[in-house]
Amino acid sequence: MNDNNNLVENNSNNKTHTFYKEEIKKQNKISKIFKKFFIYVCSVAFCLILGLAISFTYVFCKNIIIPNYANDSIIQASAEENNVIETSNDLVKTIIENVKPSIVSITTLTNDVDWFRGATQYEGAGSGIIFHKTSTDIFIVTNYHVIENASTIGIAIDDNQPVQAKLVGKDANSDLAVLSISYDNLDSQDINNIRVANFANSTDVMVGDYVIAIGNTLGEGITSTFGMISSTSTDIVTDNKQLNVLQTTAAINPGNSGGALINLKGEVIGINTAKIADNNVENIAYTIGSSVAMPIIEDIMSNLNPTSLGVTVTDVNNSNVGNQDISVGALVIEVVQNGSADKAGLKSGDIITSINDVPILSSSQLVEEIKKYKVGDTVKLKFIRNGELKNIKVKFLPTTN
Repeated sequence: MNDNNNLVENNSNNKTHTFYKEEIKKQNKISKIFKKFFIYVCSVAFCLILGLAISFTYVFCKNIIIPNYANDSIIQASAEENNVIETSNDLVKTIIENVKPSIVSITTLTNDVDWFRGATQYEGAGSGIIFHKTSTDIFIVTNYHVIENASTIGIAIDDNQPVQAKLVGKDANSDLAVLSISYDNLDSQDINNIRVANFANSTDVMVGDYVIAIGNTLGEGITSTFGMISSTSTDIVTDNKQLNVLQTTAAINPGNSGGALINLKGEVIGINTAKIADNNVENIAYTIGSSVAMPIIEDIMSNLNPTSLGVTVTDVNNSNVGNQDISVGALVIEVVQNGSADKAGLKSGDIITSINDVPILSSSQLVEEIKKYKVGDTVKLKFIRNGELKNIKVKFLPTTN
């Protein structure tokens, strides 16, 4: 055998033939089985590691990343700018802290007769919103049904002891009422905690806007719930009254009536008023939009210190004007002492024919025209005295009645 592993064989003719030797290596069965086992083990280990990695990633994202992200930010639909911004939990907490001093708890006592015809009293609970204050009084708006038929109304600021409130005015058809409390009944801490709420225009609200409901839930103190606007115009009938309201998913429970629905700017967009009491219905509650409520509140407040000319008038007719050839106007039959008309020089028997050049045809028209002005305004009156047309300027003064 040479170096090339060729096999040389001599025959009888001394010719040399070359054969290639094929070496067949015997396979080792143990080694083959070991390799298969090793590959199997590695495959199983790889699958286990891959499965653990996927499981860990899923659990980490589900239980850590996603909740942290969801807790740290919410998406706020901005009705004013029509864009979407991220808002942190800290902002929501700050909004609640800032608005809470504007929300009060209301307790009521209502006289009634029990089954045995004995006198009894029922206690009720509700919420209210501080919308105005003066140097002497604080004014609160609530639902009329919260204080309806109440013999006693108490208001608690910052969950402190309630003080007695006074009913300023109401609009039963709109389910709104205005109450007041005097500074004289409050301690210095309550006075320092008072904050007047800011009201926004509810016509700017859009479906999907996030909102917070704040009120005296179940009569147990001021609490908050979170939701969104689900409808900007819904007609409901409650206590035989039809109301056009906003619909929200924020939880509104007994005691929340009269409380505030606020946007994520901390502005009041509604006065919470009702929910559907049905076990088959969830997350449907209603609030009177601020744009509906504010004109009614202003009208109630206008009666607190109404604009008055300080006269009693009647329609002109042939029997009360003597020989004067006058068929229209408002005849003054009495002038209130130290009132607006008295200070300006108007007298009984004068016939008012115009106010700021608007012709006055009757006493009722004069009353309606005066409502267009506020205390402090000055108007020009034309009137007839003893057949002579005169002009006078009258400044509307504050009235005591």
